[in-house]
Amino acid sequence: METSICAWAPWWSADDRRRFLSEVEGVVGARFGEFELDEAAGTVTVSDLDCVLGLSNLAQTCRLADAEDWRLLVYSHMTRLDDFAPEVLSELLGDYERVKGDLRVRVVSHNHIEHIDPVGDPLPLGMFSCLSVALDGATMPVDRSHFDEWGEDQDEVMAAALANTLAAEEVVAAEIDELKGRFTALSGDSLFTSALLLGPSEAMPDVGEMGAVVAVPTARDLLVCPISATEEFVDDSATMLAAGYVRFLAGPNSVSPNALWWRPGEPLEAFVRLDSASFELAAPPELRNYLQGVLDTGIGRSESRAEGLDI
Repeated sequence: METSICAWAPWWSADDRRRFLSEVEGVVGARFGEFELDEAAGTVTVSDLDCVLGLSNLAQTCRLADAEDWRLLVYSHMTRLDDFAPEVLSELLGDYERVKGDLRVRVVSHNHIEHIDPVGDPLPLGMFSCLSVALDGATMPVDRSHFDEWGEDQDEVMAAALANTLAAEEVVAAEIDELKGRFTALSGDSLFTSALLLGPSEAMPDVGEMGAVVAVPTARDLLVCPISATEEFVDDSATMLAAGYVRFLAGPNSVSPNALWWRPGEPLEAFVRLDSASFELAAPPELRNYLQGVLDTGIGRSESRAEGLDI
C-alpha cells in the first residue's frame, strides 16, 4: 500500500486519503456543481461561492470516525458553506452596527488565512489574530474588502471584538500532572478559546513576573506553564510542549505546535518553534538569560542536561 505523506493529513496512507477525497468530491459536486480540488494543498475551491475551503479540520474529524460514516460527516460539514454564499455574506457584513455584536477574535495559523485578505495582526511563530464573525457554532474570518466598507478604525474594532470574545468564553481549567510535568490546560467549546492569550482573563492561571509559556495546539485548547526559577520548570515546560504537539496533530481545528511567551499586559513573544520538525528555542535574550540563570544555579541539573537544551 502506498503511504506517501501529505502535510494536511499525515496520518493517512495514500489510499485512505483518496477515499476521503472521493467522498469530498462526491458531496461538493452534487451540492455545488463546479469545483476545483487541490490534493497537495488539501483545499477545495467552489466557483459559485467564490471561496476556498481547507480540508484539514474535516480530515481530522473523519480520522476519528469509521470510514462508513465519512460521507455523512462530509455532507454535514459542507452544508455550512450555505452560510458563506456571497449574497449571504454581503447582507451579514454590510452593516457594522448589525454585525459588531457577533465579532470575535480567533487565533489561527498563517495557513488558515492564506486564501483571503484578513483583518487582524500577525503573532509570533506563524500565528495570527484574526477578526471573525461567530456563526452559530461556526466562524468566518472577515475579509478586508468587507471591513473597508465599514469605515471603522481597525484597532478599535479588534479591541471590541476581543472584549466580546473574552466575555463570551467559558472554559474549563484542569491542572495536568503527568510524565513528571505540571501545567494547566484551558479547554472551551468554541473556536475562540485560544484568544484568551490575547488579553487579561480570569481563566488564565496565576503567573509570576516572568509570565508563562503558552501553547495553542487547537482553537479550543490553551496550555499554560508558569515560568519559575525552579528545577521543575524545565520538565514541566517540556511535557507541556509534548502534550501540545500531540493535540496539534490530533486536532480538530489545529492551530500551531509552537509555543509563545505570555505576560499580562505585554506583547506576545516567541518561545519555542516545533513546526520545523525539530526543537528550536526562539525566546528573546531577556528570557534566554533568565532560563540560563536557572540552569547555571545547578538546581539538580547536570552540565550535559543544560547543553541539551541549547539555550
